[in-house]
Amino acid sequence: MKTSSKLLLFLLTCFSNKLIAQTAPTFQELVDSALVKDYKLANQRLDIELARIDRKKLNEIYLPNADISGKYAYLNSSSTVVFPQTTLPVLNIPIPEIDGGFNSRANLAKADLNISSVLFSGGKVPALKQALDAKTRAQEVLMEKSEQDIISEVSKAYDQIALLSQVKVLLNENQKRLDINLKTATKALGYGLITKYDFQKVEVAKTQLASKVQEYEGKRALLIQQLNRLTQIPVSRLELIENDLRPFGQPKNLNTIENRAELKALNSGIEAYRHSVKAAQTWWVPKIQAAASLGYLNLFDVKSTAKNALPLIGRPELRADKIELAPSLVLGVGFKWDIFDGLKGKREVQKAKIGVQKAINEKKDAEELLKLNLIKNTTDYENSNAEIKVKQKQMQVAKGALDVAEKEFKVGLVKASDLIGAQADYQTAALDYYQAIFNQRRNAIELLKSTGDLTTQSIQ
Repeated sequence: MKTSSKLLLFLLTCFSNKLIAQTAPTFQELVDSALVKDYKLANQRLDIELARIDRKKLNEIYLPNADISGKYAYLNSSSTVVFPQTTLPVLNIPIPEIDGGFNSRANLAKADLNISSVLFSGGKVPALKQALDAKTRAQEVLMEKSEQDIISEVSKAYDQIALLSQVKVLLNENQKRLDINLKTATKALGYGLITKYDFQKVEVAKTQLASKVQEYEGKRALLIQQLNRLTQIPVSRLELIENDLRPFGQPKNLNTIENRAELKALNSGIEAYRHSVKAAQTWWVPKIQAAASLGYLNLFDVKSTAKNALPLIGRPELRADKIELAPSLVLGVGFKWDIFDGLKGKREVQKAKIGVQKAINEKKDAEELLKLNLIKNTTDYENSNAEIKVKQKQMQVAKGALDVAEKEFKVGLVKASDLIGAQADYQTAALDYYQAIFNQRRNAIELLKSTGDLTTQSIQ
């Protein structure tokens, strides 16, 4: 029973995968795939990860630092001592005159364990944390702009495919008309109603139509390759896309730029600079650190030889098997207070304040440019709506003229050149109409970008 269930699950999985492979991707899938694949967006995510690592490093400043060190040394030295005869005070011990040299050698072994930890940073670390948090927020917001650029690029290619689909419909309609008109022209030529020159015009129009069909196929293939580069979705699935080209609905929130990612990022940038000022202002606050040290010292096989017998000892040689100091433990807390640092701290504060002012100026400049851009895109969108109405009317008029020309051609009232001219006028008017819809959609998307409201939901 279990084997049968596993087999059924396997067959269902294979069937679903095959079904997905045979279906065209939705616009949402195209955008999602492009967001995953985009290298610029991937690098922005890595930059945010780097900022988070820097944030963790600031948290870890208060963690203890421990290190172990050790060394061995062989000591060998020669010296000359000239000392006049004297008597030790109080003890009244005579010391004879010393005039000779010493040779000394020894072995030294030393090991240390050092531990230190920051107890108080003077408020600099918390301020730097807040600055990094603001910087990270700015980076995250700027990702929204990159995502909107990707949505806009995918949408443009998707709409271009829809535009080409309308072109294909027009070409197919013209093909049917030319086939019918060619039959009519053939009969008319047989009855002597038209000249051979007029008949050849119909044939030339059919050849030109075949050339336009080939041009259509080339443009569509190029768009499919572009979408493949953006999304990494297989070409076999992209070729199944058949979408309609319709005018864009009325966008919302047309009078504000508050949602623009650039402004949000600049606000976070200003906040980050202000926290940097606070961090720089802590230069004069005392910093406190705790430290501990555990050491081992061993001086062994010590030997010192003089030319003459040493006073008090009575022989020229002094030896020691071992001089050991273990353990050597030091515990303490220290502080550092920069009461005057040569004005370095003051200059850092001044530089940080200048950074704040520059960020404020950049925001004001950006606001002016974004407002101007919003006005331009609003005007372009409204003009494109009016353009659609004009082009639609022209297409309707051209269609009516073509219908009349076809009827008159069948009864011999107009020449083939007049019919072909009417067909060309209708095709041009129809293409202009669909191009106007495409332009309106582009202007609507640019308008949504101007207000910072461009998402896949807002354009579906």
